[in-house]
Amino acid sequence: MSAIAAPAPAQSVQAVDWWPTPKWWAATILAASGLLATWGGTGWHWSNTLSGALITLAGQRLVAYLVPNGTPAKQ
Repeated sequence: MSAIAAPAPAQSVQAVDWWPTPKWWAATILAASGLLATWGGTGWHWSNTLSGALITLAGQRLVAYLVPNGTPAKQ
């Protein structure tokens, strides 16, 4: 069974914690630093490049939040 088709581990409703994990915060800090570097590279003016970096940051945040913190599925 591939990792994509593997079922997600069952969690009880009480065990779910909606507060962001350290993994999420680490990814957020890295993405935000990339956004700041891009913004600085454009002369601190808004541009299409900066808009693309902001969309990428939002995508990174969503993926970091949705991907579970557990160990990967074994084949």
